[in-house]
Amino acid sequence: MVVALLLVTAGCLGAVGSGDDDASVDDSGDEELPEAELPDADELLEAAVNAESNVETVQGIQTITMDDGTETVTTTQEVWERGPDQYRADIVEADEPEPIDVIVSDGSTIWMYDEDDNEAVQMELGFDQADEEALNDGFADAFTADTDASVEGTDTVADRDVYVLELTGDGDDALYESATLWIDQETDYPLKQEITPAVGESVTTTMAFEEVTFDEEIDDEIFTFEPPEDAEIREFDDLMPQQYADVDAADADVPFDVPQPDVPAEYTLESVLAGENMVGWSATLQYTDDTGSFLTVGVADEAQDPVFEPDSDPLEIDDVDATIREVTETRTIVEWEDDGLTYTVGGELTADELIEIAESIVH
Repeated sequence: MVVALLLVTAGCLGAVGSGDDDASVDDSGDEELPEAELPDADELLEAAVNAESNVETVQGIQTITMDDGTETVTTTQEVWERGPDQYRADIVEADEPEPIDVIVSDGSTIWMYDEDDNEAVQMELGFDQADEEALNDGFADAFTADTDASVEGTDTVADRDVYVLELTGDGDDALYESATLWIDQETDYPLKQEITPAVGESVTTTMAFEEVTFDEEIDDEIFTFEPPEDAEIREFDDLMPQQYADVDAADADVPFDVPQPDVPAEYTLESVLAGENMVGWSATLQYTDDTGSFLTVGVADEAQDPVFEPDSDPLEIDDVDATIREVTETRTIVEWEDDGLTYTVGGELTADELIEIAESIVH
């Protein structure tokens, strides 16, 4: 459950969401409990983080919303959970194409399947119960770090009574700017989550059960995945980027030329990563200076379309159409496409400096 919270925070579930965020929440007939009868906020948060110990199984229909303030993107999925490590999610409906249509974990192996490409990725978890408990504890600590919690009242989600827990990030280690959990009063299980991350572009992600049942038997076959006979089977480890000693070494392995940009003299190349994932091939060069400021140069042959079109300004780099946008107060990105490849140059530099670096690549 903690992993699911963090996946939503990081946006790792893909382009998912509900066009109508209130579809599973019914405020009618709600009666707020007196403040004295509401649970302690910190105790409720701890109970929610450990809610899987209160239920044997969870199954239902979830709707997930990603909202950038001007647009929402919707995906609905059917989910099954049994214990801390068995999980399945099948996409039922999506506004945008999903890179993964089915994800299944039997506790030792995770399968991810892309129906459009008929491609299945297998990942061996490779850790025992002690490792798993340590991992979950680490996720729980990360989720609750530098957090102020308050119970704001009661509500109803998926026809079940819930407490509404508001979380506010209060420190450098906070994962989110704000979060709200709608926590089932009977099981302590979060039936709805709404999270705005502390870093990156401001996108609020909401995951809510429209239907949910607890402790009903789930057939073992649900947590078993058999890919189609003609599917391409890939190992997850083979899709992880590799670290290279220099640009020339990476250039020899990828199916395109890795750029060697002209960067400010104070920046030193720290890492070269390249490899193939479920979308395509990519390479990333990371530079830093003595102050810790960073510069990143990336190239990909099949860049994944963003969930939302970013708010950017157009420009030209030697007759090549490009865009420039501010991601944070200190980080800017220049992006363009050329000869079937997508390039990005980003970092804590001025716009003119980034454009000059981009020009050295286009030349």
